[in-house]
Amino acid sequence: MENVLTIAGSDSLAGGGLQADLKTFEELDTFGLSAVTSLVTIVPQHLHVTPMTAPVVAQQLTSILTQVPIRAAKTGLLGDAEVIHTVATQLAVAAVPLVVDPVLVFKEGQTAPNPAELAQLKTDLLPLATVVTPNLAEAELLSGATLMQADQLPAAARQIQALGCPNVVIKGGNRLPGNQAVDYLLTPQGEYWFRALKVATPATNGAGCTFSAAITAWLARGVSVVEAVQRAKSFVRAGIAYGVRFNDQTGSVWQGAWRQHGGQQRGKA
Repeated sequence: MENVLTIAGSDSLAGGGLQADLKTFEELDTFGLSAVTSLVTIVPQHLHVTPMTAPVVAQQLTSILTQVPIRAAKTGLLGDAEVIHTVATQLAVAAVPLVVDPVLVFKEGQTAPNPAELAQLKTDLLPLATVVTPNLAEAELLSGATLMQADQLPAAARQIQALGCPNVVIKGGNRLPGNQAVDYLLTPQGEYWFRALKVATPATNGAGCTFSAAITAWLARGVSVVEAVQRAKSFVRAGIAYGVRFNDQTGSVWQGAWRQHGGQQRGKA
C-alpha cells in the first residue's frame, strides 16, 4: 500500500480539509498521513480560521518525512506566506509527486487572500507541483483573467502553467453556464475536457478537496495524470450525488459513495 500525505486545514464539518483527504485516501486503497495547518470552524455564511505557526507545521512535516516513505503529497489550505515557504522547503527535499489545491477562496465569505500569500504560492510552491487544481475563482487569482465561459479556460490554464506547474486542472463547478460541470486539463502533451451533468444538491462542501485528494491517490498508485483526473472526477461526482445533507442549505460530499454506487473499478491501477 502506498503512503500519501495531505498538508491541509481541519474542517469542523468534515466535508473538506484533511478529513476529506484522509477519507478519500482510504477509499482509494492508500494510507493517508496528515500535517495540520489550521483549524477551520464553519457556521452558516461564515468561517473562522485558527492557523498553526510555521514551526508547528515544520515539526509535523519533519516527523512524517523522516520516518515514512511518501509516494505522493497534496496541499490544501496553507495560510500565510511563512507556512507556504516552510512547506515548499520541505517538499523540495522530499521530491515526491505533488498536487496543489490552491485554497484561496471560500464559499462562506472569505474571498481575498493576502497578496504575500498569493505571491509565495506562485513562486515557492507551484514550481514544485505536478498538478494544480484551482476552481474558477482561484484560477482568476492565479492567472489574472476573468473566467465566465468555458472557452476562456485554456488561456487561463496557460498562464498558470507558465508559473511552473506542468499540469493545470481548472474546475468549472457550478459557475459556468449550462447543465454540465466542465473541468479543463492542460498538460505538456495536450489539453483534455471532462464533462458530466451537474447535480442539483447543496451537499457540495469538500468537493474540491476530495477531487485533488483522489488525483493524489491515483498518482501514488502509478496512474497517469490524465487518467487520475478522469477517475477523480467520477469519484467526486458520486460523492456529490450521494452527499450528506445537513439541512436544506448545506451538506458535504460523501467519499464512500464511489465504493457503494460506482466503484466497480476500485482497486484497478
